[in-house]
Formats: sequence, C-alpha cells, structure tokens
Amino acid sequence: MADKKPIKVGDIVHCIFLDHAENGKDSMLFEVIGRVFEITRTSYKIRCWGYVNDIDRERDSRDDNENWFCIVRKAVQSIKVIK
Repeated sequence: MADKKPIKVGDIVHCIFLDHAENGKDSMLFEVIGRVFEITRTSYKIRCWGYVNDIDRERDSRDDNENWFCIVRKAVQSIKVIK
C-alpha cells in the first residue's frame, strides 16, 4: 500500500515488498531504500547505489557501477517517501 504522498521519479523511498522464494514455503518480505528513477505501469525502479551527478554517469560508461531493483508494484506492501 502506498503512502498518502504520491511516489515520483527522484524521490528517495523506503519500500517493503514481497519477493519469491525458490523452493521456499512462502514468499518473504524484503526492503530496499533508494532513489526512484523510473515508474512504469507495473513496477518501480529503485536505484540503491548510483551516481549523484548525471555527468559522472555519462563520463564513466560502466553500467556495473550502479545497482537498482525493479519492484513489481502489486508486491509492494508499503512505500514511503523519506526525502
């Protein structure tokens, strides 16, 4: 369930979501804290390790220098803007 404040690109969020568990008995709760950099109809893309400045991202050209998670919106239990 989303917080009252709408989530938008650029927000720093705390997201709690259900994730699958291979050979598990049930799904499990996980959390991610990071900056939302894309929102689609089905997911939030949240970067938890990344460049502060776009110019640095363009200069470096190493995709493996950033980490993000694509969270299925229907799996989100709560998502709150923290900054």
